[in-house]
This record gives sequence, structure tokens and C-alpha cells, in this order.
Amino acid sequence: MKKGMPVSVIFITLLALSCVRAVHGQELSAPEKNFEYLWQTYDRNYALFGAKHIDWTALYKVYRPRVTANTTDAELFDILSSMLGNLNDNHIRLNSPNRGFQSGILGEMKQESFSVDLVQQTFLKGRAKQLMNGVFVYGWLTDSTGYFHFNRFSQINQSTAAIDEIIKEFKDAKSIIVDVRANGGGDDRVGKLIADRFADRKRLYMKTQIRNGPAHDDFTPPKYWYVEPDGPIQFTRPVILLTHRFSVSAAENFTLAMRILPNVTVVGDATSGVFADVYGDQLPNGWRFSVPFKLFVDQDGFCWEGIGVPADIRQTNTKKDLDEKRDRPLELALSLIETGTLAPQVELSSLRDIRESLARNLYRSITQKGLSPAITEFNKAKQGNPTSFYIDEEEMLDAGNKLWDAGKHAEAVGVFKIMASEFPKSNGAYERLGDAYAATGQDGLARQQYEKALAFNRRSYPWERQSYDNLKRLAAGTRLLARNLERDIPDKGIDAAIKAFDQAKQGPPSSFYIDESQINQLGYQLLRRGKTKEAIAVLELNVREFPGSFNTYDSLGEAYMTAGNKELAIKSYKKSIELNPQNTNGADMLKRLEAPPAQADSKTYGAYTGSYDSPMGVIEISTDGAKLFAQPAGASKEELTPETDGVFKVAAVGARVTFIKDESGQVTQAVIRLGDQEIKAKKVK
Repeated sequence: MKKGMPVSVIFITLLALSCVRAVHGQELSAPEKNFEYLWQTYDRNYALFGAKHIDWTALYKVYRPRVTANTTDAELFDILSSMLGNLNDNHIRLNSPNRGFQSGILGEMKQESFSVDLVQQTFLKGRAKQLMNGVFVYGWLTDSTGYFHFNRFSQINQSTAAIDEIIKEFKDAKSIIVDVRANGGGDDRVGKLIADRFADRKRLYMKTQIRNGPAHDDFTPPKYWYVEPDGPIQFTRPVILLTHRFSVSAAENFTLAMRILPNVTVVGDATSGVFADVYGDQLPNGWRFSVPFKLFVDQDGFCWEGIGVPADIRQTNTKKDLDEKRDRPLELALSLIETGTLAPQVELSSLRDIRESLARNLYRSITQKGLSPAITEFNKAKQGNPTSFYIDEEEMLDAGNKLWDAGKHAEAVGVFKIMASEFPKSNGAYERLGDAYAATGQDGLARQQYEKALAFNRRSYPWERQSYDNLKRLAAGTRLLARNLERDIPDKGIDAAIKAFDQAKQGPPSSFYIDESQINQLGYQLLRRGKTKEAIAVLELNVREFPGSFNTYDSLGEAYMTAGNKELAIKSYKKSIELNPQNTNGADMLKRLEAPPAQADSKTYGAYTGSYDSPMGVIEISTDGAKLFAQPAGASKEELTPETDGVFKVAAVGARVTFIKDESGQVTQAVIRLGDQEIKAKKVK
């Protein structure tokens, strides 16, 4: 069953009733509870009040009196969206079943100033090359100038191979133009590894912090982000980076990394001004909203949120320019290169705060010298100049997990112990150490760590609230079999993992806990990773454990369908509908499976074109010749490949789009399915 917003966004429905139950001893009405929940969630977790100089309490005094017991849903949505609009943050969204809102400028704009197809058809010499199903497009603009565009930051291993292939192609070029226009963002680690290929030396470009307390200036210690030479080939000759307002999120952090390199000049327009990582939550009434919870600043400590990173040389493009097959920023970039007048820039600020990551050094020392000498080196380094190093919890966790995955469990436990010591108020550090102890049979020590994790769990973020319930079980000695299953599959294989699951059930019922939703999520995670056999085994296990749940059969049906087992998929969907006749997703899937094969006709694509309002913002569906494309606001255009009439696949992201028609045959909405998520987009024009 597909539920919720896109992957990586977590929705928890638990409500902190103590925060929203009453004012002056009086029970709050439903509209008031929803307002209070949203305002207080932002008050606890939003990271950018200080950076944007926003008085959140003042806004409360403006908007709270407008909400009463008589406030309608439409009025409440207007009030909440107006208040969130004051934050000017493109990452903030509010969605009800019938309406969607996005703060910031992107929701008011349409990407119509850039086309990678135009670059390929008009500017590149010969045929363009593509990598990662079109994520990277590259080729030669002239005999000595290379060009590559990429539309997202994803799949770190594949992206590493792709950028190294591209740099190898252009290793003898006099210059390269890098294009992140119409780039929707993604994984900041990918941006760093690409920028590393152009670095002359180690340079600071960004610092990030996580909101972690009730005060608006409560943050974790900063994590330092550096570019430094990496990869088989370094390209340090002239580079021009092209940006515009639809260079979003991770594309902006990549711009921060590139702009401090002496050989890089940024040409185009300012980026969108939306940097921070976000999470998803939902109001008591089911409306969904997103909250940016990280602070991103450049090497000088300046936050570009709501502003965007400016270009060194500004040059914009328009729809009229595109219609005339012009790309003015690219044309200017070529002219700047041809004149040979681009001089290296002095970027001294990127050299003022060069530190060593003690977490990464610890990992490297453990792999080279062993745990004990590595800990000695770690402690010695801490006695040095405090401005010469930093310790980041995420990097420490990553180091421990790498060691654990490599089978070095004792070494991993050592790292997790250091992490808990260095971050004594982190519930996550204690929980991870507890998990490591539990997995190595040290149940007493595990319980001690789980109790500490409980004590420091703020229950502020959705994952903290979810974790709190599990921690109570773990501290009481209850085994979480879904969590153990997830851990055991990569370590032991699927058959041994399920055997261990069944053996754990031999004890008293109070000694273990099985979470249906967590097993379901694990099944979909395996499906997304291409591990279809393991996914089916996990979802079959879930059906066995929860035979009365329509959702378990629905999910298993999709896994069978992915595996091409039509007969078993039909059987599972029928059982799901039998258990829940209101399961519209199962009914739709069953109808598709039982229908005779239908061929998509490109002549009918015009019926699908238009604007669709979704939780991700407005999605534009358009045609180009005999092809159909989808383009979410602020993201790149993706081709929709027909499967059957009205059903299309987005190969680049592994999604499926189904267009829904009303009784008159008019398309009214698109349903986007990605793994275990379902996103409905209403056609608005």
C-alpha cells in the first residue's frame, strides 16, 4: 500500500497532546489544535529563525487570534499558509487533500529559461553522451571546451564513476563548462565529490548544524565541509559554472563549493535560496507539512537562505530566448573562454579555517593500525589546538557503521563508545551503542545505553518520537524483531535472517515485539535496491505474521508484480481487497493486472498535458514530439515511458505515473507511485 510523501520524508501521526491540549485550562477546538501543533513544531525544530531574523512569537500573536472553534478548513489552510509564507522558504510545504502551498519564490515561478535539449541540439559538436540514464549529459562545445550538465545529485557510487569518466574525456581540454541549471538537488556528498575533481587544495566552503533544543539558537556543533583534490584526474584549468533560479538545494551547496575555487567563475543568475535539509510531519487532521531543520552557512558564516548564491557574472535567459534557440548564459561563457581573459580569483577566506576531522582520522587509523593505537591518537589529537580539528557526530556514526558492516564489531563498538562520550546529550549516540551491545550479546550493557537514550530523547522530531516507544521496549528487555531482521539480512542472508526471526519468537510473547509497518518499509527498501527476492521473502513474512492486514497483502502484490509474477500478484491484491473493500490502490492494480494488454498511443498524450498540483509542488506534464515528459517545480524534466494506456514509468527515479480519468473521459489527476509511497496530483489546468 502506498502511503505518505516522497521517499526519505517521514510522517508520524503521534501528537504531543501536552503541548496542544489546552490554553488557560480550556480544551482547544480542532482548528486551534492544528494551529498550535504546527506553530510549536516550527518553534522547536525550524533552523532558520536566527539566520532570517524572524520573530516567530510576533507572528504567533498576529495569526493565532484568527483561529477559533468556528474556523473552517479552507480558512485554516489560508491562515497557516499565510504564516508560513512569511518565512520565505522554498522547502516549506503544506498540503491538504485538496490544496497545496509552497513558501518562497519557486512556487510562483516556472522553469522556462533553460533546455538541455537545446544545448545538445544547437551548441554541442556531434552527438551528446549520457550517463546514469541521462542524469549526466556531456560533450564538446568547441575543439577545446568541454561541457556537462547534470540534473540531480544522487547514487554516490554511480556518480563517482560518472564524473571520473567525464573528467577523463575532458582531461586535455583548455576549459570546461559545468551546468547545474534545472538541477533539483539531492545528496550533498555527491556535490562535494564532483567539486573535488576541480580543487587545487583543501578549502572550506560550508558549515552545517542541526537544530537540537528549545531555543532558536540551540544547534549541534558545526560540521565542516571541504573541497580537496580527489579522483584519478584533477582539472584545474578554467571552469565556468552555470546557475539560475532553478539550481536548487544541493545544487546551491555545490555552487558554494565551486565558487571558492580560484579557477572557477560562476555565470548566470542567483540560485533559488533553499539549502536546509527538511523532514515531514503531519497535523492532527492529517495535513502534511515540511520543516527545514538544518542550518547551512558558507565559509564566512553567511547564510544565503531566501537569497540564493549570486553569480560572479550575471546573465539571464528568457522563454523568448529559448524560442529563438538562444542560451545567453552559455553564449557568454563561451565568449569569456574564447577571449582568454578569465584570471584566477583570490579566495583567501576558504583557507582561514582548515581543520582535521577526528572521526575520519579515527576510522583511517583503526583500519591501518587497530583500535587501541587509533584511540590513543584520537585522544592525543584532542589535546592540540581546538581550532585545528572538529568532531562530527554524523561522521563518527558513519565510521562506526562502516566498521560494523565490514565485520569489525569490536572496533565499531569502540567508535560508538567514543561517540557517546563526545556527545553526552545525544540520544542517538546512546541508542546506536545499545544496538551494538545487543547485537554482540551484551544485553545488560545494551539496556543501560537504552535507558540513557530515553533520558535524552526530546521527542521533538518524528524519528525521536518513534524511537522513544522502541527504546522503552528495548530498555525493558523486549527484542524488536523487525529491527533485528533488517540488521541480519545483509550480515547473514535472507534465509538465515528469517530463521533467526523465527527462533526469537520461541520465547514468551512479552519478550519480543513485531512491528508490521517496519517490516513493510524494509520490504520496500529492498525493492528499491533491486533485491526483489529478499523483498518478497520479507513481505511474505509480514503476511504470515499479520494475516488480517490488507496492507501486507497489497505490498506483497506489488513485489510479485515487480518480479513479473502476475498470477501471485493478482492473488495478493484480491486478498487485500477482500480484507478491505475500500482499498482503491489494490483495486486499481488488480484492474491493470487483469486487463488485456493495451498499447499506449502517443496521439493521446495531449489529454495528459497540463499542470498538476501535488505535495511536491506543481508538476508540468508536456509533450515533445512523440514523447511525454514530467517536470516538478524546481526540478529537471523527466521522460515518461509508456507501459500501458494511461500508465507510464519514470525510469530515472523508478516511479510509476497513472493518469486517472472521470466518467466523461477527462483526465482529472495523476497518481505517482514510488516504492511504498503514493502521491496524488490534481490536474488544475
